Amino acid sequence: MKTNNKKVFQSGRKVEPLPKRTSLISLRLTEEEKEAWERLAEEAGLRNNLSKFIRYCVENRRIAPPAPAINSDAYTELGRIGNNINQIAYAINRAIKMGEPISTDPIAEIEALKPLLQEVKQMLLGMPNQYNPDKNSWRK
Repeated sequence: MKTNNKKVFQSGRKVEPLPKRTSLISLRLTEEEKEAWERLAEEAGLRNNLSKFIRYCVENRRIAPPAPAINSDAYTELGRIGNNINQIAYAINRAIKMGEPISTDPIAEIEALKPLLQEVKQMLLGMPNQYNPDKNSWRK
């Protein structure tokens, strides 16, 4: 019995060939980095095609948006708040080391900083004097 190598079904549609990749980008890696990338490519099922693996990673990776520029008022206010927190921590640590009782309630001082932090947050979001405690900070 003779077998025929012709395809049984052909749709008749012509498929356009993919454009040829002619540009070359080279980069230097340590041997450890190269081995790690090859392991990752193998885990992804692209063991023999590191280029395809790298293209996939680059094309499908979300790039984080650039951090917004902080205006000078917000930056100054954050510096003041940070300075206040550092002074509170220093006073508490000094009192603990010396065996002295903590003279003031640090929780009350920290609570007093919360409105300032909220104000700075609103400034950064571009919504001064609009406080919404139900909104959580974004995270992706």
